[in-house]
Amino acid sequence: MFRAPYGAGMPAFTTLLHDLPATRAEVARHLGLTPATIARYEAADAAPRLVLLALFWESRWGRSTADCEAVNWAAHSHHEAQILRRENAALRRHIELLEAQLSAGSDQAANAPIFSISGAS
Repeated sequence: MFRAPYGAGMPAFTTLLHDLPATRAEVARHLGLTPATIARYEAADAAPRLVLLALFWESRWGRSTADCEAVNWAAHSHHEAQILRRENAALRRHIELLEAQLSAGSDQAANAPIFSISGAS
C-alpha cells in the first residue's frame, strides 16, 4: 500500500541532498525552509521525516520507485486487456453459434444443451 521507505530504508539526508541537481537555496525554497535550516539538517545529517520524504520523491530512488510502479501497473493492465479480449472473442463465437441455431429453425427446446452428444436427442 505505502511505497515510501521506512526509517531503515530511507537514504540519509546528505545522501538525498547530494543526489539532487539543485543548490541548497533551491532545496530550501522547494521545501519552504530557510537555507540555514537546510545547513543545520546537513550538519546533523538528519531531518524530519517529512523533509526526508519530500527529498526522497525528488531523488533518483523516489523517481525509480514511481517509474517501477507505473511499469508494473501498465503490464498488469496490458495482460488484463488481453484476457478480456480473449474472453470477448469466445463470447462472440458463442453468440454466433446461438444465432446459427436460431436461423436454422431448430425445433430444440430453448434450454436444450448447445452441444449434444451425437446420437442422443
